[in-house]
Amino acid sequence: MGRGKVGTLRINLAWGSVQSAPDADYDWSHYDGVVGQAARNGIRVFATVYSSPTWAEPSPEYPPLGHRLPEFQDFARAAVQRYGSDGTYWKENPDLPKLPIVDWQLWNEPNSPLFWKPAPNAADYLTLLRGFDSTVRRTDRSARIILGGLFPTPGGGIDLAPFMSALYRGGGKGLFDAAALHSYAATPRDALRSVEQERRILDRFGDNDVRLWISEVGWASAGRPSGLTVGPERQADYLTQTFELAAQERERLRMDGVIWYSLNDTPGPLWPGNCGLFELNGQAKPSWAAFTELTGGSA
Repeated sequence: MGRGKVGTLRINLAWGSVQSAPDADYDWSHYDGVVGQAARNGIRVFATVYSSPTWAEPSPEYPPLGHRLPEFQDFARAAVQRYGSDGTYWKENPDLPKLPIVDWQLWNEPNSPLFWKPAPNAADYLTLLRGFDSTVRRTDRSARIILGGLFPTPGGGIDLAPFMSALYRGGGKGLFDAAALHSYAATPRDALRSVEQERRILDRFGDNDVRLWISEVGWASAGRPSGLTVGPERQADYLTQTFELAAQERERLRMDGVIWYSLNDTPGPLWPGNCGLFELNGQAKPSWAAFTELTGGSA
């Protein structure tokens, strides 16, 4: 990734990976390695704080609300104290280039029933957001709060417009610095249309200064046929088109970044597992060459 001049690495910062039991100490060893290697290669980490430990909730997709919310806030505070602008990790590793985590994203696709159980609920997300925002901002004044990446039309969930409207009507304005989308669509131009829709929503509620991220976008090079399975050459072409269109529209839409999903393929026939820039065996796809052509890095 460093040789390819990747600028941003989005990771899932999972509470259960750090705290194995209710009274266990935090173990940051896994994330220390990830954050440290990223810093050595000039890559900024974008942290998505998603999932509940199985000792706290029935499954990871259940948000830590009620009596678990203060414990979740303790975890979020500890993460910022570790990796944020004044983080202990940087003090313990003065030889590393200091690239603190400043972008903190709350949850993953909270308007989708796949990631928010038992069912998506904007009021419940707002409760989690209030706790997260107050904790993270108090801990690091340089931190930026980013909404969980929303799927425009999640099957069985809450569509983008009603979900965002409910957040604003519930008093969400001022609790986040950026909104995020998972702009999966038939074509790159269609992907940017959902960003335009989100921009209109933000502006309608007077949040003109709130920025936008595409925190996931991608197409599959192989796997079971789907509307997002396009083959290796078109995957590369769509990657180039997506980043070029986003760059052209950056100022108008007030966008801060685009993150391709994902770096590597994962096993299985479904399209999400085949969106990587690298195959399971480590072989680079044409999309990796297309990516590095844009960054000026080496493929």
